[in-house]
Amino acid sequence: MTELKTFKEINKTPYLTWNWLKMNGSTLEVEADSNAKIEKKEITASKKGEILYLPLAFEDGKTYIHEQTIEAKENSEITVILDYTSLPNASGLSQIKTRLIANPYSKIHLIKVQLLGKNFVQIDDTDGECGENAKIEVTQLELGGSKVYDQVRTNLNGFSSKFKSDTAYITENGQLLDMNYVINHFGQKTDTKMLVKGVVGENALKVYRGTIDFKRGCAEATGDEQEETLLLSKSAVNKSIPMILCDEENVAGTHGSTLGRLGEEELFYMQSRGICEEEAKSMMKKAKILSVASLIPNDEVKSKIEDFLGKSPE
Repeated sequence: MTELKTFKEINKTPYLTWNWLKMNGSTLEVEADSNAKIEKKEITASKKGEILYLPLAFEDGKTYIHEQTIEAKENSEITVILDYTSLPNASGLSQIKTRLIANPYSKIHLIKVQLLGKNFVQIDDTDGECGENAKIEVTQLELGGSKVYDQVRTNLNGFSSKFKSDTAYITENGQLLDMNYVINHFGQKTDTKMLVKGVVGENALKVYRGTIDFKRGCAEATGDEQEETLLLSKSAVNKSIPMILCDEENVAGTHGSTLGRLGEEELFYMQSRGICEEEAKSMMKKAKILSVASLIPNDEVKSKIEDFLGKSPE
């Protein structure tokens, strides 16, 4: 049995801006299975070097709700790999909520690999709290799905706490990818580094909102966000809002956004070496994804990504 589900104010920006672009948030209506059960996990790290791999296989036509809390105790480190997979033509709804708690002098590395079928809808929400001298890293690869909504919010509460994210994506053939990153700096000498890169292809839409918010009291905090977007079609649409908000004087924040197409010179160079235009585009797409995939400490997951991209593992 299915029902119409409505989601309002998805990926809402912390401050309203550029209203005429209609980018301050998103809404979604989707027909979905009404019999979904919530699956909850609590993961606690108490030592260094822990790696946990959680493959999540989704069936066609089903709705999935997963909630997990990942806590790193003081002086511990953990890497958690979440792998979302379904058959290529599968449809359904996936709702993911992840809470990260990095206690003082700890580190959490969360890796999310999304390889869902072309008709799946996913809403993925991550919240983090970072203590003194702690670090949260988020690595995300978004490759499948029909409509995908990603949100990452992290509070850098402790002195010298840090956040780092690396995101890569391919959005094409009518896909929608909607992202919202919000990093709040509360503690002194906190630091953020965010990198988002990918390609937008035919009839696809990608929306990126990235906010670094320097709150009062976060003296000597630093933040940097960079975005690299390659458009591979005239029908591709890209919308980006990089924001730095500041309520503290002694901070340093930078952001950059690069938007481009595969140029004639690059194509000529590749074609002169026997590489056709379609092969050139494929190479560019894979290069962006595999550069981020190299951060994943799991060969099985890397192989799945390469297979999804149409390349056999070396």
